Amino acid sequence: MNADVQNGTGTTLVRAAQAGDRQAQEALVAAWLPLVYNVAGRALDGHADVDDVAQETMIRALDGLDGLREPESFRSWLVAITMNQVRRRHTVGLQQPTVGGLDETWELADPRADFTDLTILRLGLSGQRREVAEATRWLDPDDRELLALWWLEAGGELTRAELAEALDLTPQHAAVRVQRMKKQLEAGRVVVRALGAYPRCPELADATAGFDGTPNSVWRKRIARHIRGCATCDRLGRDLFPAEGLLAGLALVPIPLGSPALLHFQHTAATVATATPTAAGTHGGWAGTAARKAVLASGTAAVVAVTALALVWSHPAESPREAAPEPTTPSAAPDTPTAVATPAAPVTLAATPTETPTGTPTPTPSPTATRPSAPPPPSPERQLVDLVNAERAKAGCAPLRIDPRLHAAAQKHADDMVARGFFDHVNPDGVRTDARFTAAGYRWSQWGENLDRGPTAPAAVFTRWMDGGIHQSNMLDCGFKDVGIGLATGPGGAYWTQDLGASLS
Repeated sequence: MNADVQNGTGTTLVRAAQAGDRQAQEALVAAWLPLVYNVAGRALDGHADVDDVAQETMIRALDGLDGLREPESFRSWLVAITMNQVRRRHTVGLQQPTVGGLDETWELADPRADFTDLTILRLGLSGQRREVAEATRWLDPDDRELLALWWLEAGGELTRAELAEALDLTPQHAAVRVQRMKKQLEAGRVVVRALGAYPRCPELADATAGFDGTPNSVWRKRIARHIRGCATCDRLGRDLFPAEGLLAGLALVPIPLGSPALLHFQHTAATVATATPTAAGTHGGWAGTAARKAVLASGTAAVVAVTALALVWSHPAESPREAAPEPTTPSAAPDTPTAVATPAAPVTLAATPTETPTGTPTPTPSPTATRPSAPPPPSPERQLVDLVNAERAKAGCAPLRIDPRLHAAAQKHADDMVARGFFDHVNPDGVRTDARFTAAGYRWSQWGENLDRGPTAPAAVFTRWMDGGIHQSNMLDCGFKDVGIGLATGPGGAYWTQDLGASLS
């Protein structure tokens, strides 16, 4: 995304798109589809219709470009369209008749698409950032749309004026609603802590008898009431950092590579681009829906590339142990991931007599240095850990220890990505990073994961992760104590998994 788009205006790009510049139109799709996806995803809580809302929003925005009189207001205009589409989906869902006890139109959300889980996994959230994300489940339903916009405001993607405009509220009314929502969110954070405490407060366990684990306002109020009256639980909320500070600068949730919207756009590109002539017309005219979708497809191809890059740097999970030293073939996976490096053999001196013919006096033996062969260079995994620890030292953090359990988990995930042809923090069976930590026997209190695909040199991977975002934040988080690296080679090059953790034991 160029600086003009990053600073929130994109005026030059919008004007070019209004003038009919096909490349500018494609660039608008690539630049703004992730924002639309995040607004819709959080407002609809990961509902199956999120992809449809994102697609319809972009089509409506491209159709209406001619009517946008102030190009500098494109972002707020686009967010307003998104919220209108979200409300339309809600209205359709409420009005649809129920047949046989099932609503065939307003289908239930896929649990694997839960947007809170996607946020945690795809942004690699841990600690209090993760608690904030989990606390959003405890908000009242009428605050979810507000949350979708406030989250982006806290992350620096929207302004308060744009938030108010998208909700069709005055700035004063918006401020009141935001404050009310934040109080619920803070209460939800303490509820998340209390329910996740180990061991759990015995009185809270009694108070939550019959709770099925589904967050709702009734149980939030009941649990919060217990917390206020319990000396043990009340202390849990005393070290909470302001949510705005935790979300500041947080990246948008990358669009999943398997998203139906992305797959649809890619299919459209393959079937329409060659069969439909380039959109013709003046001042942003369009040659019909097929041409619009071709532009969306082209723009989305750029989104896919950006998403892959973000995923390369975005998620925390587990950390492997040190691999045995090996030749410096960068793309080779470690042969013995559980072995530990051994120190180089010391140089020794031995007195070796010089052989002489029979009858010839034997000279006095002289000591001769026997030099061992040069030790093999550190493995790629070890090199990467050393690079990270050197940077952590500059930040005042203790070095990461290579943990065998995390190494095993990371290596297994890298091998799995190559074997089954995917690139994600969640495997095709739906197993998440934290579950892989636990399965490896690592009792974690905090976890993170970075992935990369392509580069074979550890220094190149490290440079890509030092992106000023969540990947760098993971590596320079002083709360992490252990690390593990997995490395495997596949069709896409080297597959790297960096798992970071802090153990309970």
